[in-house]
Amino acid sequence: MPFDLTIKKNVYQVFSDLEKYELETWINNAGFGMYGDVSTNQLAKIEAMLQLNIEALTIFSTLFVKKYNDTVGTQLINIPSAGGYTLVPTAVVYCGTKFFVSAFTEGLAQELIQTGAKMKAKVLAPAATKTEFGQIANNLTTYDYDQAFQKYHTSKEIAELLLQLYDSDYSVGHVNRESFTFELTDNRLPYAGQSKNNQSQYCSPEEEKQY
Repeated sequence: MPFDLTIKKNVYQVFSDLEKYELETWINNAGFGMYGDVSTNQLAKIEAMLQLNIEALTIFSTLFVKKYNDTVGTQLINIPSAGGYTLVPTAVVYCGTKFFVSAFTEGLAQELIQTGAKMKAKVLAPAATKTEFGQIANNLTTYDYDQAFQKYHTSKEIAELLLQLYDSDYSVGHVNRESFTFELTDNRLPYAGQSKNNQSQYCSPEEEKQY
């Protein structure tokens, strides 16, 4: 179903159109990048990237979790980037959007574990992958990955890595952008679940009056 997911109503429409199906896995892979200094980036393209890479992904994820979090075997897999864990020159805004995806999904994965939900949330973070990404990010009609990168994965190779993550009990599958090795881990970001500085159980003044 072709939809422009930079338009918010289309995001809700896609999920609504799928209500008649029982889904086992949801993969948020839609996104695009942009190279160039922030001072020269097109603001309209930044807005569209924020809407697609962050807003649409968060809405889809939330709708899927609300419906399927207590369904055995369901998985939500969000795909940020190795640039969601590393700041890449001339891709600052793009990395910022992917940092959000990494943090949101790793946090959601922990939340589902801590609340005893039956769904699993996972992160797949590829490095350079031969798709249409390069030409769109550079505003080009053609793009040569062999010329642009010393190493890259094909989309088929990334699909195989995704299946490894899917079949595992780990929450994060990460491609090292220097060595291009693939690592499965429980998390890459620090989780403050046991911190004494977290907010305690909070009751509003109105709720306290009931006790």
